[in-house]
Amino acid sequence: MNARANTPDQINADGSTAFHLKRACNGCGDLLGDLDDRDVDKCGNLADARAECPNCHPLVDLEAKGCRTWHLTRRDLGSIDDAIDQYGIYAKGYWEDIDGKLTVTGLRIGAGNDRVVAKFGDWIIRHPNGKWSTHPAPGTGAATP
Repeated sequence: MNARANTPDQINADGSTAFHLKRACNGCGDLLGDLDDRDVDKCGNLADARAECPNCHPLVDLEAKGCRTWHLTRRDLGSIDDAIDQYGIYAKGYWEDIDGKLTVTGLRIGAGNDRVVAKFGDWIIRHPNGKWSTHPAPGTGAATP
């Protein structure tokens, strides 16, 4: 895939600013560069740009290998918990003390030593062999195995 241009904003002589629209990764939201023809298909649908993103590219590879992925957000916590329950796996909110108050900060998947904890912003991955792992949100650290 061709590298994207990343045209900087330019201040015009009259003081106005000329800019190019930027494409963000539809997985994590990081900016990828200038918007171009590859971003919209012939029907006008926005294309999946995750394969271009350094953070989300590994997820695209995992999905191609048969993994199921979910992006964990506060809004999607309940539906992801329900989806994981459908696999017969115990899942519930993960609570932490934040400034002296117990707060849900993610989702705990499984029990015992094999449990996986995903924080809001992380991606949850179910591998074809039934194992679970996470892919961290950008800038938050390492993924779980």
